[in-house]
Amino acid sequence: MNGTRIIAIYLALLFLGVPWYWPETDTTTFMGVPAWVAVAIATSCVASLFTSWLLMRPWPTESPNSNE
Repeated sequence: MNGTRIIAIYLALLFLGVPWYWPETDTTTFMGVPAWVAVAIATSCVASLFTSWLLMRPWPTESPNSNE
């Protein structure tokens, strides 16, 4: 995965995770919290999983079979 795609994914997650697009009058709740909070928490979890997946893959400068 190239750097441009990674940056684009992080920017999309940032856009989804920050609730600036939610209307102030929205009173929707999900499991007892406002919906924008649930979306922000879910987006944060997805960003964490994506980051851990990226860090588990070999870096471009190392060989895939390197066990050091």
